Amino acid sequence: MSSRLVVNSVRHTGASADAITMDASGNVTFPANATCSGTASGFGKLLQVVQATKTDTASNSTASGGVWVPTAPKCSITPSNASNKILVQATVNLSVNQDSHGLHLTVLKAGALMFVGDADGNRQRVTTATYSHNQYRSSFLHFNYLDTAGGTSAIEYSLQLSHDSGATQTIYLNRTTSNDNSDDRPLGATSIILSEIAA
Repeated sequence: MSSRLVVNSVRHTGASADAITMDASGNVTFPANATCSGTASGFGKLLQVVQATKTDTASNSTASGGVWVPTAPKCSITPSNASNKILVQATVNLSVNQDSHGLHLTVLKAGALMFVGDADGNRQRVTTATYSHNQYRSSFLHFNYLDTAGGTSAIEYSLQLSHDSGATQTIYLNRTTSNDNSDDRPLGATSIILSEIAA
């Protein structure tokens, strides 16, 4: 047997205003000072989101096997609980000054390699990579990883870039090798987004 309570508002006996109101379509409205007690559980709550972006250009010449940590963007987050998760998302716009070379992205946590492949011989350990077929075209690297905070002090995440050429090459951030005003050589942007999720 089922029952139904049909009302258009709910008010405490000691209150002077309705706590809940409903219109004819069933839409519920709560007052601005409504509060909930207890602790939500059973799902991950998004606690905070921070972002660092770089829209200007930069470049650096590195030898074979050399790496470059751009001056920006670097992004810091201060977790509220050591067990919470940090969703790390990065989008990087880059190019290299020679055709047909690999471009590598490695994410650093507090200056240390965070999520990289297994070591094998003397090969570079990177987070993700792409292949640049044309120095006059931008390449994009994307990264998503659910990290564990591991503490409640501020954590800085940064990006490290490298290439696979056997010689010194220049890596460009947010631009192609040829930085003229041609329509087919756009300027890009690079960003890191950190989201704290309750464990």
